[in-house]
Amino acid sequence: MAAFETEVNIEASVAELFDFLIQPINIKAISPPEMGLKFIEAPDKYSNECEVRFAVQTMGQIQEFTHRITHFDEPNLFIEELIVGPLPLWKHSHHFTTTDTGFTTLKDVIEFKPPGGLIGLMMSEARIIDSLEDGFYYRHQQLSKKFPAVDES
Repeated sequence: MAAFETEVNIEASVAELFDFLIQPINIKAISPPEMGLKFIEAPDKYSNECEVRFAVQTMGQIQEFTHRITHFDEPNLFIEELIVGPLPLWKHSHHFTTTDTGFTTLKDVIEFKPPGGLIGLMMSEARIIDSLEDGFYYRHQQLSKKFPAVDES
């Protein structure tokens, strides 16, 4: 299993940032335009066991995914897992903690397993990680516009 991890410190309360990131409309607003994120079926706000169906353009193809929120501990953590899509495994944990200075550290941890076969040649672990790095760099930039960023790593 492969993993990707990133974090950013945001000048917002844990509750404020958590509430922002459980709304699909906000996820779309902070996602790279070239990703072509389109929510097909989604609640206004995520909650435990809700399902989210969306499409993205990845590696030159439009692909549909369905994620389920499998853990929801407001405002500290939510976990979304792939239930329909091209990868055998995708688990995205969103961790929210307060820093000593009162800001929020948002830590994203993604565990995944690349597909096998011919599609696995295109969607290799390295290509998926490169795509995640680019996407989260953009996302952190957008979050810093909405909430002034203090530190990024």
